Amino acid sequence: MKHKVLINMSNIHSGGGLQVAISFVSELLKFRCKKFIYKVLISTDVASAFGADELKMSGWDFEVYDTYGIKTLWSQLNKNQKNYDIVFTLFGPKYTFFKAKIDIVGFAQPWILSFDNPISKQMPIVERFMLKFKFSLQKWFFKRADHLVVELEHVHEALLEQGIFPSESISVVYNTLSNHYLHEKHWEPIALNIPEKQISIGFITRDYSHKNIKILAKVAMLLNEKYLLPVKFYFSLNAIEWRNHSQNFGNYGITVGALSVFQCPTFYKKMDAVVFPSILECFSASPLEALAMRKPLFASDRGFVRDVCGEHAYYFDPLNSEEIASVIAGYFNGRQKTDSELDLAHEHVIAFSNSQQRAKEYLEIIKQYLKR
Repeated sequence: MKHKVLINMSNIHSGGGLQVAISFVSELLKFRCKKFIYKVLISTDVASAFGADELKMSGWDFEVYDTYGIKTLWSQLNKNQKNYDIVFTLFGPKYTFFKAKIDIVGFAQPWILSFDNPISKQMPIVERFMLKFKFSLQKWFFKRADHLVVELEHVHEALLEQGIFPSESISVVYNTLSNHYLHEKHWEPIALNIPEKQISIGFITRDYSHKNIKILAKVAMLLNEKYLLPVKFYFSLNAIEWRNHSQNFGNYGITVGALSVFQCPTFYKKMDAVVFPSILECFSASPLEALAMRKPLFASDRGFVRDVCGEHAYYFDPLNSEEIASVIAGYFNGRQKTDSELDLAHEHVIAFSNSQQRAKEYLEIIKQYLKR
């Protein structure tokens, strides 16, 4: 009798997780599904990146099914998971009343590892308490897993330091650049006309507090008024998210709206540079995407960027608007990167990891449990 495996991406609807899920499905479609029986749950948002026939004609058993956060406790996933030997949830937590026989869960929640950060310390006490309760609950669900998959070594180390999970039950699988960045035929257009003399700096993001978007309003003012640079920041926030920032940016910021994963390369291509001021991450593909598109990258001096980008980024303290502006102005007023330097950064990204390798490592972790 063949083993049965459930790959669960039903809870992924936006952000970096959506990019990873679409990339993973793209790679699964290239693999032949022989030895084990796999069922793959994908959300509507993941499925929308593929043609219906493309999924049906593969050897994988795809089903479009949506779960949303804590509401998953009352979903059919609770019952259905009993039919499988292993449930692999690409990114957790997996909110179910009962755990699977073997639960493998992807961990990418930096707030659990570092709740006492500059963002939480500025929160009103009630909001801070509610947020701490939320992440304590998530931590409990993560600890129920049999195996965690993380994206960088520093996350592995933090989990061990805090005693959250044993080392032998943690695997590091590098996140990577999605393959569509390497194939221009997959890129989709965006309506964006940038004035010829304007310096455009992009940031693909959702409106999460740890992304540190607010500080860029002060940075934009400094660049325009102190350094006399005609800089405008461009974002991928939806209309509701942009309302939280538009007044602070004034004429120095604009959003192009939410982008599909296939529009993101086009967005980067139109930018003169990319900024990444995030304070808290387990991993973000945005810095890699910027380098892959041969764009100068101004980024937070944090391990989750340095471990990935090395010498190929310009670093700043993400809590210091003066320093961020100084680093950006220093670049545009000084020696800028040559084509050969941008090519080296691109090559660094390609060598870091790739989508096929990541997919194979996910499946290998599953197979290791099937052999036990």
